[in-house]
Amino acid sequence: AGRRLADIDRLADFAANRLRGESRIAAFSLSGWDTHRRQDTTLAPSLSGLERLILQLRAGLGPVWGQTVVLCMTEFGRTAAENGTQGTDHGTGGTMVMAGGALRGGQVFGTWPGLDEAALYDRRDLMPTSDVRGWAAWAMRGLFGLERGVLENAVFPGLQMGADPRILR
Repeated sequence: AGRRLADIDRLADFAANRLRGESRIAAFSLSGWDTHRRQDTTLAPSLSGLERLILQLRAGLGPVWGQTVVLCMTEFGRTAAENGTQGTDHGTGGTMVMAGGALRGGQVFGTWPGLDEAALYDRRDLMPTSDVRGWAAWAMRGLFGLERGVLENAVFPGLQMGADPRILR
């Protein structure tokens, strides 16, 4: 655990150092989210690590935090119900965590479909209600002024951004 936290601190410090300079976008991956077994014990360290990374990044960025959006997403969701080993399997829908001083924070964005069996996709997965690429595209449009056509056709081919969700201040 101590080594993992030290690695997270080094990652946050490295990213903050670059983002205070000329870099404007950083991408990295944190492991530990594949919770097929004992989700009650395996998920907590990953969530703590993510919390630490965001807080360290905020501290390291100083005033640049006010111009920052952090998007925490995954390439797949998890099933809504636990499996036989008290974990969850790969699923369709999921959640995305957004942080940063440039956000209109303190709220949940998007549509919550609910966890009733009738509301689940294939009666097992959280129903997807939006494309995570759309949230990233709106952040990039607001932060960097990229044209909608560039975002929908070149950056995220095939994306339809829809109406502006007004995630930025």
